[in-house]
Parts: sequence; structure tokens; C-alpha cells
Amino acid sequence: MARPPKSFQGSTGSDTLDALAYEAAQETATALGRIGNKLEAALEALRRHDATAGANQDRDALVQEAADAAWIMFIQRDHLGLHTDHHLLGTYNIPKEVMARVGVIIREKDRA
Repeated sequence: MARPPKSFQGSTGSDTLDALAYEAAQETATALGRIGNKLEAALEALRRHDATAGANQDRDALVQEAADAAWIMFIQRDHLGLHTDHHLLGTYNIPKEVMARVGVIIREKDRA
């Protein structure tokens, strides 16, 4: 196991608890990274579709997939107390039409 930085050492008086807190922080950062990668992939799939003449994928489904990925990112960040989501729009270059669908739930029977 990696050694926690000094800022994690001594805060609880127990090196075991400090190491556990550090490991939890690492896992949280890794999870946010995975969520960010999924968002980037969904947005890239939408951009590729738009750049390809005669693309055969359902564009509406790609927009919804990107919106769902953004929604997951916003919810996870909010859960962690990271309430400054406005910069994510620029960081990930999320189109307005995707943002308009964030939080919209499409039932399976309505997708067909």
C-alpha cells in the first residue's frame, strides 16, 4: 500500500485510520476519473457522428448517452461536496443540447 502524504498522517492519531482515509481518497479520485472518461467517450462518439456524413447511429441516442454520463458526473461530484459544476461545461465542452437533456429519464419502452 502506498504511504499517505503527511497531511493525512497524525490527523486521527492512528496510522491505520490515516492510511484508510488516504486509500478512500484515492478510490474516490479513481472513480471520478472513470466517470470523466465515460463522459469524454460519450461526447466524442457524438462529435464523431456529427463529423461523419451518412452516419448510421441514432444521433438522439448518442445525445441521451452523453447527457446521462454528464448527469452521473454531476451527481457524483455533488455527493462528494464538489458543487462547482459550471467549469465542467468548459472542461468537457458539453454542448447545450446535451445539457438540455441532463437529468431526463427515458423509459425503456419509450426508447424503441
